[in-house]
Amino acid sequence: MNVWSSLVRTTLAGACMAATFNAAAAPVVYFGLDNLNLSAGGAAPNAAAAAAAFAAAAGPLATQNFDAMSLGAVPPGFNIGTVAATYTDSASDYSRISAGVGTFSTFPISGAQYLEALTNSGSTYFSISFDRPLSALGFYITDASDWIGTGGSIPNLSVALSEVSGGSVLQLMGGLDPNTVVNGNAAFFGVIDTANPITGFSISNPAGVPDKDAIGLDNLQVAVVPLPSTAALLALGLLPFAWSRRGARAG
Repeated sequence: MNVWSSLVRTTLAGACMAATFNAAAAPVVYFGLDNLNLSAGGAAPNAAAAAAAFAAAAGPLATQNFDAMSLGAVPPGFNIGTVAATYTDSASDYSRISAGVGTFSTFPISGAQYLEALTNSGSTYFSISFDRPLSALGFYITDASDWIGTGGSIPNLSVALSEVSGGSVLQLMGGLDPNTVVNGNAAFFGVIDTANPITGFSISNPAGVPDKDAIGLDNLQVAVVPLPSTAALLALGLLPFAWSRRGARAG
């Protein structure tokens, strides 16, 4: 176990004892949709505004835009800045690194490449886990939940967060009715949870969606839970522990 994980885990435990760790606090979601077919190009001001608000609240972010990856299968492991991510493909059809506009109007937001996936209703596209807790997670999504004019009750695609204490299931498209969402749309989804840090996430196409749905994911962004400051350790009574750990390693 490295010093970072030891201190963070101990700090979280101490925070629970001090009743300062509020695992019941809900994640704060940032969402913006540009409900136009932007697969051929064009601005996405609503998504960009949501991304800017997310970035302002999240603090320093690292981004994976998939442009340096080889086309084809998504690697089982990749980095987002200093964060190591583990990728699990569970799509019924495919999840892959693609370039340009996809068959179903998915597309990259920046650069030329992105993560493209297609799966049946009632199944999960993919899961991504992280080697350290995150205070913030965000990404752009293209061509999601585009069922305009289909009719009937259609559920949103869902984002399941794995967190230090339990997890949360959120609606990817902000609760919008998929009957109103057009082909080739672009959106930004971000979530911040400093009380209950994020350790992974998955995106699913729920049962009740009429058919398979393709999505494109780009500019995956993360902010790491920072190392506890001296003041925070003092507040939790953990500074002597930190120094004793340091002394034990030096001895």
